[in-house]
Amino acid sequence: MEENGVIEPLPDEEFGREVTSDYDPSDTETTFGSLTSSVTGHVWEYGRRYHAFRYGRYPLPNDDEEYKRESLRHAMLKELLRGKLYLAPIGDNPQKIIDLGTGFGEWAMEMGELFTGAKVTGVDLSPIQPLWVPSNVEFIVDDIEDEWVHDQDYDFVHFRFVNTVLKNNELVLHNILQNLRPGGWVEIQDIYPRISSDDDTLPEDYPPAKFYSLLQGVLKDQYGFDLKVLESLPDHLQRLGYVNVQRKVFHMPLGEWPKDRHLRMLGGCFQEVFLDFVAAMAARPLVEAGFDKADIEELVVGVKNAVGNRRIHAYVPIHFVWAQKPPA
Repeated sequence: MEENGVIEPLPDEEFGREVTSDYDPSDTETTFGSLTSSVTGHVWEYGRRYHAFRYGRYPLPNDDEEYKRESLRHAMLKELLRGKLYLAPIGDNPQKIIDLGTGFGEWAMEMGELFTGAKVTGVDLSPIQPLWVPSNVEFIVDDIEDEWVHDQDYDFVHFRFVNTVLKNNELVLHNILQNLRPGGWVEIQDIYPRISSDDDTLPEDYPPAKFYSLLQGVLKDQYGFDLKVLESLPDHLQRLGYVNVQRKVFHMPLGEWPKDRHLRMLGGCFQEVFLDFVAAMAARPLVEAGFDKADIEELVVGVKNAVGNRRIHAYVPIHFVWAQKPPA
């Protein structure tokens, strides 16, 4: 069943590559738990900080600026869901929860506070989570595209803004299916990078749409990511053996153009999140793809000016997809 709901400039010069820890990353296979938060390698490039594990293959930074963006995005999604952290019907007493690509760990920590009897694990390539966390929450530094330890007892597996930056979604979703208990749930929350308008106010040369189009090619060629994977995700889940596959799509306003106060507030939040995302992509992936700095700066300025135009009623779909492992 499918439901629908509506609701910085670049540095002047490139910075040298500096690793801020003596950790030597390797490409040897790992499993969850094989690495811990002692893996503290970071790399400074183009004026931003990135993780060093697996040679920094994730394109977004992990510095304070990125923390502000992720924190605002987390608050935005909670507001979108009227305070909820998920949509899957996981019940009132899940015992084992894992957050894949946990980032700075806010979702995992709030789930630990919500379900005090559950063990909540967050997994990420970067050791950027807080040291002081609820007693039932732990964080692991590892690569979620590796093979899992086959515990087969997770009640709930959660992704947020992760699937569009995976090289092999089907492999990861297969591993999840093997590690869910019978009747357990997986939920994916992500942005589908397509900008639309319901009232024909979107110009053909709208810079944010141009940015998304450009970025899809860059991330596909440079990293092997498919930003459009959400379109076929329900089919992937069904083919892998999941049941009760559902999707809900929210139309997130890009900018403060809605008349409705709640939607206007969400649009303002998303405007800031989007602009910070554009700046992060401009800082490294577009430069490494060979784009001229002057062209990148022109695109960034154009995007900033466009999203501030309230006469353009643009929105971006945010997909929530959840599915269940067949009950025993």
